[in-house]
Amino acid sequence: MSEKIKGFCLHGREKIMPNSDGLVTRNTSVVEMDIPRLKEGEILAKTLFTGICGSDNSAALGKANFDWVERPRVIGHEFSAQVLELGPGDHGDLKVGDIFTPLAMLGCQDEECPACSVSKWNLCPSKEIIGFHRNGGFGQRVVLESDRAVVLMDGLRPEQGALIEPLSVVVNALYNKCAIKPGDDVVVTGCGIIGLMSAEVARAAGARVAITGIAHDRDTRLKKARERGFITIEVSPENTLTAQLQEGITDLNGLAFGKKGKVDLLIECSGVPQVLSETISVVRPEGDICVIATYGKEVEINATHLTRTSLNMRGSMGSCRADYMVAQKLMLTGAFPTEHYTDFYDFKDITQAFEDSIKATNVKAVVKMN
Repeated sequence: MSEKIKGFCLHGREKIMPNSDGLVTRNTSVVEMDIPRLKEGEILAKTLFTGICGSDNSAALGKANFDWVERPRVIGHEFSAQVLELGPGDHGDLKVGDIFTPLAMLGCQDEECPACSVSKWNLCPSKEIIGFHRNGGFGQRVVLESDRAVVLMDGLRPEQGALIEPLSVVVNALYNKCAIKPGDDVVVTGCGIIGLMSAEVARAAGARVAITGIAHDRDTRLKKARERGFITIEVSPENTLTAQLQEGITDLNGLAFGKKGKVDLLIECSGVPQVLSETISVVRPEGDICVIATYGKEVEINATHLTRTSLNMRGSMGSCRADYMVAQKLMLTGAFPTEHYTDFYDFKDITQAFEDSIKATNVKAVVKMN
């Protein structure tokens, strides 16, 4: 096929600091793409809306934990799209015209694989992530395996479809990895979209929730959290979460949050090594720590304290099809209000969308691709 389309492409490996002078997107550019011929089991789709993930930002900044991503690569794994063409092979019930969001992670599907044999493609050691292992949703057209397609439920809009994948990650973490109960006091560290989604889902489960951020977040992301009725905690090296909890934090009704400086559950979404190290000091004995973030370097943990307080610390990686279905239901019922957190950009402004996202001057950037 000779049709040309545009895509936002990762090509450089320069290590860039988010607060550095000049463009922080200089590892990327808008390019013209060829649409490849469809292979067995593949489909061609028109990309509708694509969200910028923190991992996209990390790759664009050349962070070491994304060195494995081959360049050049059209990135993007949080998107909605419409099926234009079905390639050779069986595509089940999927048909031309369907609007879907893709499973970000596709496993090897070998019946001997411990993860794929129980439909946990997100844990397959050979999984391929769209936008990192193959071109993804920041192309105006995308070729992908039909096995990835999750058709949007009736009542969901395509722009909401771009947020299903990150919400599914939170669903997996909170519902499958955390013993969250009504009445729990929960701290979410980090107020990016995963943190904000975690706060919303935790509250939907009956918890009372506080979310942390830094001074830079005060008038953007923490403001959005306050507008939704969450307790917000601005932290710094001089005024840590530990210190503020020990001094005492109250909710909007003036009631004490936590007990003697400890909470029931902490959900770590910041990706800051020092924050992860601090988590074990703010959770009650036999409480839970759920780690959704990834880190650019090794993180030190006081393992002896972990043992002596019988804390439960669990990581959570990605999501699978069942989590996508729950995420869609949360959107349909209003448990996660997508419109409150979304900043829309046209494709012509995609570089600016990434600049704003990397510098954390927006909440959740979603690009209208066509």
